[in-house]
Amino acid sequence: MDVLNFIVYQLLSNQTIFMGIIALLGLILQKKTVPQTIDGVVKTVVGLLVLSSGAGIIFSSLSQVVTALNTSMGVEGVLPINDAAGAMVLSLETYGTNAVLIFLCAFLLHLVMVRLVPGKDFKNVYLTAHLALYHACFMSVTLPVVLNTDNSVLIIVVATILNACYYTFSPAITRKLSRDWTGDTITLGFMDQVGSLIATWAGKVFGSKDPEQDADKLKLPKWASMFRDNTVVLFFLMPIIFVGMGLAVGQQGIDELIGGGAEATNWIIWLIIQAWTFTAGIVILLQGVRMFVGSIVPAFQGISEKFLPGAVPALDAPTFFPFSPMGGMFGFIGSSIGAILVCLLTIVLHSPVIVFPSPIIMYFDGNVMGVFGNKAGGWRGAIAAGLITGMITSAAAILFYPLTGVMFGSGITWSNIDYAIVWMPVMYVLKFIFGIFA
Repeated sequence: MDVLNFIVYQLLSNQTIFMGIIALLGLILQKKTVPQTIDGVVKTVVGLLVLSSGAGIIFSSLSQVVTALNTSMGVEGVLPINDAAGAMVLSLETYGTNAVLIFLCAFLLHLVMVRLVPGKDFKNVYLTAHLALYHACFMSVTLPVVLNTDNSVLIIVVATILNACYYTFSPAITRKLSRDWTGDTITLGFMDQVGSLIATWAGKVFGSKDPEQDADKLKLPKWASMFRDNTVVLFFLMPIIFVGMGLAVGQQGIDELIGGGAEATNWIIWLIIQAWTFTAGIVILLQGVRMFVGSIVPAFQGISEKFLPGAVPALDAPTFFPFSPMGGMFGFIGSSIGAILVCLLTIVLHSPVIVFPSPIIMYFDGNVMGVFGNKAGGWRGAIAAGLITGMITSAAAILFYPLTGVMFGSGITWSNIDYAIVWMPVMYVLKFIFGIFA
């Protein structure tokens, strides 16, 4: 297990090292020169580190405010943060071990399936390793409740098959939907692939096919043209969200986070600075995306040509943001509204579980859904896609949170649109089936 843990935790689940190895292998297979190989590996690793640094800034700017929000509301609240939920499961001995084995076995079976399953659209390699690990953690704690068993072998086998199928087949959806505007060079390897169907549907139903309605082509007044830049949009939008959370917590709660003293920062000013810090994290993240994608896609071609002919990499959510920056922003706005509405409804209706809006989920899911919604129906389609999927994602957490076993009551859970429309129904179906034969 020590060797296995080193391979998983230090190499495979470490996104930076894992993708560096992928880039190195791909460039070697293409017989690139030493300088070309070094350049490709360095830019892949550094690009991913820049991306991760941006994500870290985003998380740190949110964590204190969100924790205070959960405490101040005095309810059985849950905040969707996949990273925190995965880390907690990995700290639990039996569940953590099972998660590691599920992660490894599912990825290996996925590679075999990519090789054997016919059809161009299914030739995709799911390279978002950290999300695959968090998903394995989800299965590790959920399946014991669903299958009503502590049999680790059964849990690992069922989880391996389910996860490998998802990693193999779901990226085909986004590959087909986005082929015209990605050039068929990448596909999505997030937890939004199936959800992209809803986003595309919402775009078609509520949007317009008029090219002039494309979010990225909107003819804005001169004074509003600055809002084409997502940095400017976030600069003004995020303070509204942060101050809103701060008002829910209250001045006293925020002052406790800041610390006392005559020179302490005003609580509203502090919230605004945290919001702008979040914005800075996004800017850094997107810079890393550009460097990372520009290096990993050419490097991956070596692996594709040698072992998996025709395969393309299935990559993390931010790799899709540049395909429609303004569409993503409209999706983020819609997702934020949807998540906030669900939170308010759970409070008003005295739901047994209060789902707090997670800006991380709202931003990443909302952006992806907005890109697909905009491509299908312009800016209105982007807002509709974000709104609908944001509401579904938050509402579904009420139903699947009680299935997460040892994680129920922890205050954190997993949440993306595919957890809502794929894994929540799958878990209830399995629970029903195994309940019959129990």
